[in-house]
Amino acid sequence: MSSALAVLRERGVARLTTREVATRAGVSEGSIFYHFGDRQALLTAVFHEALRPLFAFKNDMDATEVRVLEDVRAVLEQYVGAVHTFLDDGLDLLVAAHGDGGLRDEVGAVITANDFGPHRGVAAMSRYFGALKEAGLVADDVDTDTAAYLMVSATFLRSAQPKLFGHAKGVASMTDVIDVVLRMLGADARTSGSV
Repeated sequence: MSSALAVLRERGVARLTTREVATRAGVSEGSIFYHFGDRQALLTAVFHEALRPLFAFKNDMDATEVRVLEDVRAVLEQYVGAVHTFLDDGLDLLVAAHGDGGLRDEVGAVITANDFGPHRGVAAMSRYFGALKEAGLVADDVDTDTAAYLMVSATFLRSAQPKLFGHAKGVASMTDVIDVVLRMLGADARTSGSV
């Protein structure tokens, strides 16, 4: 998969062919067809590879381990890193695909078939915040869906803006964003440094 990601980064999604990936990987094109079947399956595999940091992070979101504010902060910092790593690989594919109608449809079909999208990150973050709330670590009146949406949106914008617009003007630091999200969760109302 690293060969496919390298082709995407260097040559764009239009050049993501089984032949190009096989050449880069030092294997036969038949081997690529054997393992992936077709270009859509190859695109799906590329997305799964790019999403690996997010899937790994999701497995680390265990609210039962949270005892103090810094535990939640550490989870949110890990999330920011995972999203940044994903967008470093995946955003080029998405942007390139939207410049070509055929590729847009092809990539769109892969995204739809696999239910990819930021809504999954929002749902996972909301479940995490909800578990913190059930454990009594988040204020009862907090809308965990909204807090999750804000966290995911800020993370996405911070990672995507430099790639899409070539600058990071006006983007808040993630430390500041995390501080605000923690305050929204009611974390600053707790005593003794606990959430």
